[in-house]
Amino acid sequence: MIIYLIFLTILILTFKHIYEIHNVNTKAMVEQLQSANSEEISEYLKERKPLLIHNLVNKYEKFNDLSFQKLSDDNSGLIIHDENRYLSLKSFSEENNMYLYRNKDLYESLRLRELFDTIYEPFSSPIHSYKRYLLSLYKGLNSIQLTKNKHNLCLISQIYGNSKLYLFNPKHKNDILGQTNDSIKKYGQKINLTQGLLLSIPVEWYYFYEVEQESIIGEIISDNYFTVIYNNLR
Repeated sequence: MIIYLIFLTILILTFKHIYEIHNVNTKAMVEQLQSANSEEISEYLKERKPLLIHNLVNKYEKFNDLSFQKLSDDNSGLIIHDENRYLSLKSFSEENNMYLYRNKDLYESLRLRELFDTIYEPFSSPIHSYKRYLLSLYKGLNSIQLTKNKHNLCLISQIYGNSKLYLFNPKHKNDILGQTNDSIKKYGQKINLTQGLLLSIPVEWYYFYEVEQESIIGEIISDNYFTVIYNNLR
């Protein structure tokens, strides 16, 4: 009987959390916070609102002067394994147009765990599971395809450089899917991500970003114990 009650409780909580994923806020606009207060962040997250947070990514001065040249100098000879290719870190300071998208190991190689931990801390939750730290490097003109956030937590941090991010409420799903990035910009909220800014994207929202010069972007994604299977199968 006890096992049955535990199983039933878990099942009910799972359905509750999955239901909440699809309970989007169709009127939400980007809210800006000047500091990363965990209680304030929690309230906005409950309301399914995107958050643009200042003064968090740049909290530690030792990470504020990151650049391709500095990373190359500090990690001389580093070769990056990215899916089916190998890239030298040095090439990002020498070539005109390159990219590395959402690499899951590079943050450790570049000793950036402390930075990612700092970014994640005000968003942390005891029920978060399968947390991933991802790092993207861009040199020259680059753009990612329209992406849907399928995770309970999605944080995009502009660690170095600048980018233009377009954020789309799920209510525009039928207007944007299958279209070119340029043609759907009118449906999105444009956010100029400058160095030190952090954007929290609600689950089910869509986004893409463009970069024109050098840019280092960190991402943190996480599910929770009740949604991890669902989110990673859909």
